[in-house]
Amino acid sequence: MSSTLRDSKLRLGIRREVKENMAARVVMLILILCAPKLAGAQVLTQSGVIQSWDAGRLQMTRAELTELLARFEQAGKSSEYSSAFKARAESEAALVRARLQDGDFQVGDQINVLIEGEYLDSAITLTVGPSRTVLLPGMGELPLSGVLRSELKEKVREFVTRYIRSPVIHTRTLIRLAVIGQVHRPGFHSIPAESLLSDAIMFAGGPTGVAKFSGARVERNGERIWDGRTFQNAVAEGRTLDQMSIRSGDQLIVPVDGGGSATLLRMLTIVPATVVAILGLVRAF
Repeated sequence: MSSTLRDSKLRLGIRREVKENMAARVVMLILILCAPKLAGAQVLTQSGVIQSWDAGRLQMTRAELTELLARFEQAGKSSEYSSAFKARAESEAALVRARLQDGDFQVGDQINVLIEGEYLDSAITLTVGPSRTVLLPGMGELPLSGVLRSELKEKVREFVTRYIRSPVIHTRTLIRLAVIGQVHRPGFHSIPAESLLSDAIMFAGGPTGVAKFSGARVERNGERIWDGRTFQNAVAEGRTLDQMSIRSGDQLIVPVDGGGSATLLRMLTIVPATVVAILGLVRAF
């Protein structure tokens, strides 16, 4: 094979890879734009607002979760709602109740910790052990049972204060999430807890051209905890993994759309002109 022909095939392969990557991101943008939009960071119910929170706060505090649990429990007992809606409220109440009781950290979770002035000013990665503790080198084991992600920074600061005066602490929690189905890189991905739900799909390379976004769901131990309209609303609102009470071991599943390219074509006809312009850039490659 001549060098000219090899170079031509190489350029063609690179062009195809770039086009596929851009197309995946365009498809993700289309799916998000087509999802139903809600006013503000709220979950709308049949007769009003059940949940609201500070959308600027990427992780839920204990006070916010406690208030949210009370609202869900009240909705689950109310005669104003349908049995299906009350079952949904009770399901979400169970997620929140488990967080408040057991905390967020699971065995195998990874935590990035930076203590300014220590460890050469670089973050160290800690893994949660079987007893739900992490080992801080030279300091001992820090228990995390019952601790929320939003409480981690203060928990580490209190622990480190025993050894260092007035420490400046930075922390980040990674969720080991299985993203499977119609994504370009299915498998387990370690994703920051403050990431958007839509970002979790992009961590896995974005949806394929035959992804059925309306059927996407999150499962825990084989049971669906987020699906259907509630899942789509969460994406439209820009909710984070933490705000959705997602934890390590959960599965984000994006199924195949039997309609294939025809379904995608129908979606393309209703997107804003800005998205059409992006598609024009993709075709230019």
